[in-house]
Amino acid sequence: MAIIARGAKSAAPPRQRNIASLVGGFVIAGGCFVLWVLVTSQLTQWPPSPLLFVLGAAVALAIGVWIRVADL
Repeated sequence: MAIIARGAKSAAPPRQRNIASLVGGFVIAGGCFVLWVLVTSQLTQWPPSPLLFVLGAAVALAIGVWIRVADL
């Protein structure tokens, strides 16, 4: 990677995003949510409370976004 002065434009084109990282983020997020529901159903009664579903969806979303960004 070349060092350029501030304000100078880089000659390299911007990196293109790959569709595989997007699909991978969705698949990982879905798998995390399924695992979350299975674990919480074993630790609590079935069905887990709606709060645990929302928390699991938030955690799965965060992991899916992280996978998407980290794969770029």
